[in-house]
Amino acid sequence: MTDPRESAPPTLAPPSRKKTAELRSLSVTGLFILAVFYTLHLARDLFLPIVLALFLTLLLQPPVRWLRRLRLSAHVAPAVVLLALVGGVVVGGYQLWVPASEWIARAPQDLAQLEGKVRKLLRSVERVSKTAERVDQITEVGPTSDAPKVEIQEATLSETVLGGAWHGLAAGVIVLVLCYFFLSTGSAFVRKLPRVLPRPRAERIITIVAEAEDQISKYLISVTLINLTFGVITAAIMFLTGMPTPVLLGAVAMVLNFIPYLGPITMLTLVALVGLISLPKPELVLTPMALYLVLHALESNFVTPHLLGRRLPLNPLVIFLSFLFWWWIWGVPGAILAVPIMVTFKIIADHTPGMEGVGEFLGR
Repeated sequence: MTDPRESAPPTLAPPSRKKTAELRSLSVTGLFILAVFYTLHLARDLFLPIVLALFLTLLLQPPVRWLRRLRLSAHVAPAVVLLALVGGVVVGGYQLWVPASEWIARAPQDLAQLEGKVRKLLRSVERVSKTAERVDQITEVGPTSDAPKVEIQEATLSETVLGGAWHGLAAGVIVLVLCYFFLSTGSAFVRKLPRVLPRPRAERIITIVAEAEDQISKYLISVTLINLTFGVITAAIMFLTGMPTPVLLGAVAMVLNFIPYLGPITMLTLVALVGLISLPKPELVLTPMALYLVLHALESNFVTPHLLGRRLPLNPLVIFLSFLFWWWIWGVPGAILAVPIMVTFKIIADHTPGMEGVGEFLGR
């Protein structure tokens, strides 16, 4: 006679407490990351100036340290550097504002002129428009009704630009104030770490911060100089090919070159539009467009990788995903900061024990 317990089907063992704890920890971590992303997106007016001020601080640290060696105090040296930066931006912005304001004022007429040139190039579009006009004439019936019409007056292009300029000016003042405090008192927080943490751990954190800060600063300075040179050469190309306002186009090219993928496409489209409007023959616009493409190919494939070397170790897929993510989080400023943020994150991961795998995953 067999024991009934032997014929009973085997029961599944309950999951261990360790696996349950791991799943719970993973879920909590995922929810925390989503909460952080949502907070960054919702509170962009708070976090974006702080991030911009941090990167500007790393960019301006070398001249501040040089002035400190000349016996200037920790509060005077950052003020001198920031005043020089603001003065340069004001002078350059004033020189660019005149042609930019002229472009804004002529925008409606230039767009109408551009439409006429495009219609000459695209005969089929012109035929379709004529057919549409005939249909409109056929469908017209009698006099219009005397009922009052409600018209919504939209803001003009100048009003929109000036409104955005005031908002950008207020954000710029906040960034400059934060940058001043970071430059003048930021290192004091790092020096106080041995007082609040065990000495070995504090020294390790100070070493990591110093190495990461040095590499990020060199990366930002290198990228800024490369894009500045890129803008100067672009302005020369626009001048030699007969394009109007070459200095303004060079400045726009310098700024857009900070944005991966979308920046060069936007600049190429802008060159095409300006060329079609200003040049006497539409086919002449092909020359500045081709030269800009050649310059961008040389810069992105040879100059930047050679000069940056190990300071640009990101995988192209990581750069593209980072661009999409930060564009969604913070818009255009996020797209500009996408690569510096990811480079910063990789450098910190490479110098932090336990995060080397993350740094390796983000690299080439």
